[in-house]
Amino acid sequence: MKKYYCDFCDRSIPDNPEARRKHVSGTQHQMNVKMHYDSYRDVTEILNEQMQKPPCRKFTTTGSCEYGLSCRYSHVMYDAQGNPFLPPSFLPNSESSQGSGHRKESKRVPKFKLPPGLPSDLPPSLKPPPPQGYDWSNMEEWG
Repeated sequence: MKKYYCDFCDRSIPDNPEARRKHVSGTQHQMNVKMHYDSYRDVTEILNEQMQKPPCRKFTTTGSCEYGLSCRYSHVMYDAQGNPFLPPSFLPNSESSQGSGHRKESKRVPKFKLPPGLPSDLPPSLKPPPPQGYDWSNMEEWG
């Protein structure tokens, strides 16, 4: 059976119209799509939207909330001068917001394993990428 992979939800579903319709209309998928597009929104716009909501009791007492930006309550904090701000963990592009319960973000780090019997002196184009990524600062020198 052919499968359709949903990038928003990080899962495969059967590739037929009924299964796609059911998946796309599901609450989890709609929330994941919203979180994806919210990550491109301006922070001040998100802050203004958050300030319209009543405060989140769980966030005010514990300092964390499992729902993140999808919570129906506000997570606005105030600095010493009284200026409102969102904690970094609730900003859409922040690394720590990915684990705040609203979406299981897959950190797909491909695990490259060379097949046995290959020579150890492979050209760079055939070697797996280094775990820390490539250094792009000296690209001009590559030519």
